[in-house]
Amino acid sequence: MNQEAMSLEPQLEQEPDREAVPLDPHEMLYVPLRRRFTSEYVTNEEGRKELLIHFGYNEVSFDEPDLFAFGETLIQQDQFMAGSATAWSTGEPYAWERVKRLLEALLGEEFLTREPPGKPPTESEFHRRLMETEAQRDAPTEPLWWNPDCPQVMERLTGRPLELGYLETVLSVHRVAHPALDAEGRHVGEMNVFPDAMRMKIPTEWRMCQYPGSRYRNEALMNMTAFKAMSRYWKPMMQGLLDVREEFLRRYPLLPDGRWRMGDLHALACDVLALPTLLLMRGNAPVPNGTLEPVLSSIFRVTDGVRMVLAYLLFLPERPMPYDTPITPAELYRFVEYGNFFVSGRGVCAGPQPMVEELFATLMEGKPVTGAPPAVPEWNADIPAAVDYGQLGLQLYALQFNLWSYMCRAYEVIREALLPVEDEPGSVLSRLRERIERDWDTLLPTRLEQAVQRDWAEARYIEMFDRAQRGMRGFREDALVRLRDVFTPARDGMDARTRTLLRGLLHARVGALSGTRRNALDTVADAIADFLAIERPVLRALDDVQRQVNALLQRPHPERKLTSEDLALQHRLRVGTFGVLPYLMDVFREEMGIAIEITEATTHCSLVGN
Repeated sequence: MNQEAMSLEPQLEQEPDREAVPLDPHEMLYVPLRRRFTSEYVTNEEGRKELLIHFGYNEVSFDEPDLFAFGETLIQQDQFMAGSATAWSTGEPYAWERVKRLLEALLGEEFLTREPPGKPPTESEFHRRLMETEAQRDAPTEPLWWNPDCPQVMERLTGRPLELGYLETVLSVHRVAHPALDAEGRHVGEMNVFPDAMRMKIPTEWRMCQYPGSRYRNEALMNMTAFKAMSRYWKPMMQGLLDVREEFLRRYPLLPDGRWRMGDLHALACDVLALPTLLLMRGNAPVPNGTLEPVLSSIFRVTDGVRMVLAYLLFLPERPMPYDTPITPAELYRFVEYGNFFVSGRGVCAGPQPMVEELFATLMEGKPVTGAPPAVPEWNADIPAAVDYGQLGLQLYALQFNLWSYMCRAYEVIREALLPVEDEPGSVLSRLRERIERDWDTLLPTRLEQAVQRDWAEARYIEMFDRAQRGMRGFREDALVRLRDVFTPARDGMDARTRTLLRGLLHARVGALSGTRRNALDTVADAIADFLAIERPVLRALDDVQRQVNALLQRPHPERKLTSEDLALQHRLRVGTFGVLPYLMDVFREEMGIAIEITEATTHCSLVGN
């Protein structure tokens, strides 16, 4: 599934931007990928009815009622003579000049072609290149797994060891199980394993998708190996989803009209993922790597797609959908189909529409499994603990990612301070400004350089953090922790000392400055100090939640304090992925020779080598 869906809505009644191709009414036209077309009627912002035709990432909009018949007829054709389209009207025939403009625009957008389609392909250039890259990829030849080898694995991946008891603080719970192998020898996360450096090369059967809709003959192919496993275990998978759903609804009731809150559905998906993760990660009798039931790995794979779609929708301010936004199975399917979430950079979803709809109906409406009920598995008794684990994971997720949003705010302040400063090329200050600019470019795909995105995301994290606590077994209202309180810096003596110390260290590295350059450097120091004043209480809150995770999983909590360097491992794990964030403290170590590391109670800043 893909989270970067874009749309194009050409105004077909206007001249296209590119020069129109002359068209003869006797010319034969072809619709090469007709089965990829999907259509719907919507009401636009002006309150008028529109016909939208979706074609991959493109859309064509018909907002004139007399053209609705034209659009509806168009998507039923494999080929037609251009002039025949004048008769697609339900009333008087369309004028040829009008139809000609429409068809020329569609040719320009490659909805139509003049050439008849050749033999349907079975492979694609895109997939061939993907497989070439895969063949050259440096991959482990032996399984790497977190439990109990987290310190060694993390050091191999990032250069820094990490105790197992801090893993969920660094790696989101919904991603922890990705590199595990199931009893069929396949990664739980299949091709989407995170971090990718833990993904082995495992033989996989690929096939071009022939399902109608956005996936039809896409250049990214279907993973048939995973699909065949899912098909074998479908009924016990659906029963497992029903059992997790039942436990979740004991804690979080549906809306009065029976619909789901979008945020709750996202939380349920995370709790489903937490079930196999808990079995693999618990301290007492964990499921050994390579023996996880394929029912559970298949449940994980199909549900992770649901989680990704909902996370995208929740955090997109252009389409405002806060936590309590109602959602139905039909609406969820529409978002997936028309948003191109069936398509990812490595493959397309292999589940046909009836299976996807059954998945949604089971998860959201409690659709019962047909036939004789499957045997109750042993792991059914672990579902309540898994829901707790998933809710704790959401709390850690909200704390982690809201902190990185605040780090991006610090980047913005530093960048604005340095942009107008002129200094000698190659100087320390000039190198710092250039590094901040490079990092700023890295931030752009995340959109966290935008205040509106940061503010919207924080509002969702606040809802998520609060709601996740309330569903925990044994929750008490007087123990509720509020995210805004966590992110309120304590203006204490340490904060003032840090600010003074950072100013001194920066000036020591840059040398004597005056005027604008000195003020800019002080602004940089203050921005770092302000971020550290927020990061310290966040580290305390993360440690508190991680301690609950460790108690739930029956494993020891680390004796030493969680540090900012530990937390920064998340950025190193994400290198090479879409939306990777730079880590601000790395900038000052690498460009200024200043090392900064904090715990909830201490701040250590020093010149590297001192």
